[in-house]
Amino acid sequence: MAFFALLYAMFVGMARLSRWMLRSKYEHATVGNIVVDATGAATIPVLATFTGVRGLPWWYGFATNNAKPLLVIDRDGIRVRVIRTQWRRFDEIACVDIRQAIGTVNLEVAFHDSLLTFSANLGAVPLAAHVLRLLPSSVPLSARAVAVRDRRA
Repeated sequence: MAFFALLYAMFVGMARLSRWMLRSKYEHATVGNIVVDATGAATIPVLATFTGVRGLPWWYGFATNNAKPLLVIDRDGIRVRVIRTQWRRFDEIACVDIRQAIGTVNLEVAFHDSLLTFSANLGAVPLAAHVLRLLPSSVPLSARAVAVRDRRA
């Protein structure tokens, strides 16, 4: 009987710990937590970043980073980190899309010269809308991204 009580306590404890950790991450995903440095680069608070393959389902990623994800919007491009930090110019972006599911709002960026895509879990629609407004008008947006960008809170 003690063994089953221990198993029950482990499962309940892990569930509570997981909910507490996720809640604190989602509370951090707000527009107020965007950090803008002296050069005008905006560091976006993201929950996780992913690398996917064009043509595969959007939820399929072969690389992920939830330990130290990075999305920075500079004057001339974006800086991202999944495995290593990369910088891409705005004219290299083929399309920016927003994908939503239960508990996730992903910003997906496809590039002209790459089969790989970059996705960032922003966690909240208001943050995604603000990030889309930070991008210059020359960056192509999907219909879903335009709808989210134009949504008023």
